[in-house]
Amino acid sequence: MRPTRSRLAGLALGIGCLATLGTVLSAEAASTGVEPVAERRCDGGTVVVRSPSGVDAATACGAASRAIAFLDSQGLQVPAEVTVEIAPKLPEIAGPSAAGCYLVRESQVVVLTYAAFREFGDWFGLPIDRELYGSLIAHEVAHAVASCNFTARRPPIEATEYIAYVTMLATMEPGLRSRVLKKFPGEGFEKEIEINSMMYMLDPMRFAAQAYRHYLKPGNGREFLRAVVSGRAVTGD
Repeated sequence: MRPTRSRLAGLALGIGCLATLGTVLSAEAASTGVEPVAERRCDGGTVVVRSPSGVDAATACGAASRAIAFLDSQGLQVPAEVTVEIAPKLPEIAGPSAAGCYLVRESQVVVLTYAAFREFGDWFGLPIDRELYGSLIAHEVAHAVASCNFTARRPPIEATEYIAYVTMLATMEPGLRSRVLKKFPGEGFEKEIEINSMMYMLDPMRFAAQAYRHYLKPGNGREFLRAVVSGRAVTGD
């Protein structure tokens, strides 16, 4: 699948890969002539972006801010700082189909540069553009925020992805969101039992659309998100 974020890869990435990431990026920049990585603190002070591209950093700041504002509005606790690393490639452990990941142990988001992301051609069945790139970043930042709120030490993948995809779609530009949902028609999950790892693994994109539609249904929304992070819903049992 391309490019699909794997939560399993994200969990594996928490084991030791970040310690060398900055060194790898610096060495690559020096050997290839790529613009060196610069650090930028976004307006508001919560998000720090490290990127070889100022344009990519600006996209990351906007997307991260929208994701954080949405989750804050849902009653989730926002960490004091979220770090986003933008890299020309991800660590090998992420796998060839990944465009971004969240490093659990280091509490850090890592995403591809826009140029590298565009090489995948499409995402959610749509040609990759800056709006979709921002949505990728919002998805990963949502993982970072959600991880600070889960009561379970190892929440099930379907719980983490439910929150990340709802955040991603909720913060999309409305026209783009409509095009994504049109690509994956449906009525949303009818029962909580349908929000499971098999549904996610079989078709992450359809899972995303169904999760967002489920979130919009009366009685779900903010309260359901809070139930997910508190371990009262989508427990993987």
